[in-house]
Amino acid sequence: MVKNKLKMLWKDLFNDESDYISWYFDNIYKEEDTKIFLENKEIYGMLFENRYHLSVDNQRFMGRYLVGIGVAPEKRGEGVMKELLLKSLKEAYDFGEEFIYLTPIDKKIYERFGFTYISSLSKYELSFSALCDFKKEYKIEKIQDENYNQNILIKLSEFYRGVSEEYYVKVAREKEDYKKILSEVFCEDGIVYISYDITGKINGYMSLTKSENIYVKELLFKDKDSLEGLLSILYGYKDYYKKIEIILPENTYLEDYLDSENLVKKTLKNKVQVRVLHVEKVLKRLSKNLKENEEIKIYVQDRYIESNTGVFKISKNEIEKLNGEFDLSLDINDLATLAYGFRDYESLKKIESFYIKNKDKEEILSRIFIRRINYFNQDF
Repeated sequence: MVKNKLKMLWKDLFNDESDYISWYFDNIYKEEDTKIFLENKEIYGMLFENRYHLSVDNQRFMGRYLVGIGVAPEKRGEGVMKELLLKSLKEAYDFGEEFIYLTPIDKKIYERFGFTYISSLSKYELSFSALCDFKKEYKIEKIQDENYNQNILIKLSEFYRGVSEEYYVKVAREKEDYKKILSEVFCEDGIVYISYDITGKINGYMSLTKSENIYVKELLFKDKDSLEGLLSILYGYKDYYKKIEIILPENTYLEDYLDSENLVKKTLKNKVQVRVLHVEKVLKRLSKNLKENEEIKIYVQDRYIESNTGVFKISKNEIEKLNGEFDLSLDINDLATLAYGFRDYESLKKIESFYIKNKDKEEILSRIFIRRINYFNQDF
């Protein structure tokens, strides 16, 4: 009964096909990981928490991805979403999780609750003629339904582990994660192409769906030859579709592999917002970048988690909360922006997003708050 009502509310609120909604509730949905707002036995609000292993600087922990956050139109403006979000936030805090995260439809909706962007994706729109010169050097396998060798899932997770090493914050993907990823592609009548090197190891793959255009949901590769092989596959669709859209990690510069920039349009799209839950865990990780006998005091303001508000003294591998003066003052949003490297210290300083009281500490701040690349590319 509850599940059916949730499916109906999802259908009413979001622009998703019925097949996708059914797939989500059959494969991902768990009643115990769902927050709902009930009134007179009717569901007017919902929030789904999908659990994933996350990695920050190669430290892993369990986190929750908030999806399907929605409120019936007749109940908006009554604090329903706030109640659901704060319930999820408190529970995750009590479990000791470092952060929760989501993909917002509008950044301002969640910013007031302490969420802020920490990752982007590159989107390329290109004509087929841009790919005419690419050749296939490796064996490429096509998968388009559930009848595939399950060993592929292990190989995919091993490949991902290698190509994702450069990303500071990311979702860790294991065999079961890839099983769901492929299942989602297939529920949208999509296709997965996998490239293998001469030893039989995966050196690249892409997943795509087709409508008026070819839409590549994800493309990851180990080297130039594996990328060119996958791009040559895309060129084979030239007689049937208008153009290609490709989603790539932020630091993948597809234009460097193409002869002409005139045939390509690139945009950078912010993807995931996080909400820090435990300030001390975040600062403890950063403290290892300090030198011996260095210290800095940061005042953090958090409207919703009282224990996160205060002055934190950071020294080499140590954090201490205390009363008194500070060197830097910022809110919980800016802490996440800086700590996870979405902006470096100098770039955020230019927009006067925080208050630096002790300019003698700016060398330290510039060293610990550096630009990093994070990777999230998943919608369930």
